[in-house]
Amino acid sequence: MKSSILFCMLSVAALSLCGCLNPHLSSMGASQMIVAHQPRLAVNGDSSSVTVAVDAFGGAKMTGRNVKDGFSAGATAVLNYRPFGFSSPLYLETAFGGKGGKASFDCSEAGKCNDFYNAWLEGPSGKEKYSFWSLQERIAVGADFDVGPVILGLGAGIQIFEGGGDYDDMRDYLGAVHAENDDEGYGVKVYSSARIGARIGSYGVIAFETDVMWLKTVNVGFMLNYFHPSGFHGGVFGAEKVGYGVNFGKTFSF
Repeated sequence: MKSSILFCMLSVAALSLCGCLNPHLSSMGASQMIVAHQPRLAVNGDSSSVTVAVDAFGGAKMTGRNVKDGFSAGATAVLNYRPFGFSSPLYLETAFGGKGGKASFDCSEAGKCNDFYNAWLEGPSGKEKYSFWSLQERIAVGADFDVGPVILGLGAGIQIFEGGGDYDDMRDYLGAVHAENDDEGYGVKVYSSARIGARIGSYGVIAFETDVMWLKTVNVGFMLNYFHPSGFHGGVFGAEKVGYGVNFGKTFSF
């Protein structure tokens, strides 16, 4: 028994010394899309079965797995369709967006940042901010239920991403020895969301939404939006690898 424990301890020490325990790095596209999902504005569902929304956003104070001090900006376009008519709580949603910005590398995984990686972080290259860009596409299904003036919603789907830039170039360099890359700059993640909202009479809807992305690691984000009956909307958000920021846009009904 004692020899087994000693063997395990020596194995862990050997892994640490050889640098096999490496931090994980992933593309900036493997993060939440900033999509302001608009519930039906009227209690009786008296709204169009097809809407198209466009949004612009900007975020700063970026955090995430082994990334920090970044900022991003971008735009999204969303098509929302209720296949069984405007009174149906069910919806289909497709979204397309792009973003860009800059970010620095970090060590946020205790025990996995080897000496080589930590030494690189302390050097000039490790303190720089690296530019990135990404495109994202989402396909999702869900439902928004009316409980009096309260709106409860759920959604799920997949999100595709691809991107590049100096940040990904440096990821490739670090991945050769110092780190593990979770993707090659593109991939697919599972998406899920939950939201709660409230109607404020003729003034529109306020909705709070939490998004969760799943692929090897979990990314969590939130949005708080106000939707005016005219179609204009805006709010605040916080999401890993996007930062904390504001979004605004317009919804068109057909």
